[in-house]
Amino acid sequence: MAFLAKLPWAKLLAMASLALGLGFTFSALAGSVAVGTPLPPPQKGVNISSGPKAPATYEPIARLQMSSDLLAFGRDTRDPLVLIAAARIMKALNGSEVDLKPEGRAASWYTQKSGLPVSPDSILVEARDLAKGDKIINLLIDQTVATGTPATIEQPKTHQDTVQAGATDVYSVVFNGGQLAEAGVSGDGAGDLDLFVYDENDHLVCRSTASTDREYCRWWPRWTGPFRIEIQNLGAVADLYRLATN
Repeated sequence: MAFLAKLPWAKLLAMASLALGLGFTFSALAGSVAVGTPLPPPQKGVNISSGPKAPATYEPIARLQMSSDLLAFGRDTRDPLVLIAAARIMKALNGSEVDLKPEGRAASWYTQKSGLPVSPDSILVEARDLAKGDKIINLLIDQTVATGTPATIEQPKTHQDTVQAGATDVYSVVFNGGQLAEAGVSGDGAGDLDLFVYDENDHLVCRSTASTDREYCRWWPRWTGPFRIEIQNLGAVADLYRLATN
């Protein structure tokens, strides 16, 4: 995120405004199917393709991850303008909470870490606190609060949970064949999370292993089928995270 430090606040807000305006006019099918949809028949091979020749025009999870990067940077630098940019992007995406449960979790040692899901409103509360009465910044916050949520074609599907220190949370999500698939994880900043995605035949199709707790994967499934999403906590403490899929 070092490049963010070199951007003036006007450019950061311009980036957020661009995120508000792009991507919501394109017709796109959801990458993942609805929770509870019956599994399709299994297939053999590696469930990944090269995708279309033209680049994807709508990547909601990539943009949600951008807002997470801005949020982390804004908190580190105590910059309310960066937080406003993060809130504007998140509000434009208008994600919806889904009921996902990690597979094979031992309830005897699991402890949910306290904390509410990060939302545009909660980010703006942080921004107003950092603004310390600055009239211009508070005006920008008020404008962001008053901004309506667009009727997006495809909302990010999000789920908040806690992965214990040294543990791995595993989810099974069905993605549509021939459509861009995205998965992203954003933690509370407590440690280091890694993200791995496997197809139904245990082939690794994507991994993201940076030294933060914010990771992102994208791929193009060949057919509609289940994928195993693994979130590994390499840190020494539990991490409250948000998993997002398109």
